[in-house]
Amino acid sequence: MPMMKEYVRFSRNPKLHRIVGEAIDIVSAAMIPIFLMILLFTYVFRVAIVQGDSMLPTLQNEDRLLVSQLRTRPHTGDIIVINADDAVLFAPSGGLYTAEGLHKSIVKRVVAVGGQTLDISSAEGKVYINGELLKESYLYTDTLTQIPGLGNAFEYPFTIPEGFVFVMGDNRDISLDSRYVNVGLVSEDEIEGTVLLRLYPLEKLGTIK
Repeated sequence: MPMMKEYVRFSRNPKLHRIVGEAIDIVSAAMIPIFLMILLFTYVFRVAIVQGDSMLPTLQNEDRLLVSQLRTRPHTGDIIVINADDAVLFAPSGGLYTAEGLHKSIVKRVVAVGGQTLDISSAEGKVYINGELLKESYLYTDTLTQIPGLGNAFEYPFTIPEGFVFVMGDNRDISLDSRYVNVGLVSEDEIEGTVLLRLYPLEKLGTIK
């Protein structure tokens, strides 16, 4: 009995080849930008949703923000998203220790960075950096050193250690921020990103100051 040979034969239809080739080109062209967008929003950007009123009037509850995850040195005035799982405070010896934080991500404004001396005047409701008044046109309320019932984290003035930042919300009367023991100093390693744009609501689309 002769052996049966199994094989496939490729089509030699040029028209079919052309149609298949064009279909592959179309699919490839569509997949490349989708793949790039996935990479960008995994490693470069993220979208954050504001919850609460601690950043009024700059940010509103439910605002959608475009956040850059690229590592850059923070500057006074930057609006950042931070991991507030831990709070860094001064020990009586003058060293730093880590305490329990809020266990969530929060959005705040950088008020002072490592090496700067921060002072908060309760009488004036003003902030001073290296002895100079910090101009804060974005504020909703004056700056208190503490909110009743919350643990005050620091005595002022003091110098921010290198590698850390001091953050506050723009609505200082209700903002739970670096003034208090549940947030304290924020390590630059715990900065999850810098806010670039407001994406929503659409009528407020644009950069944020």
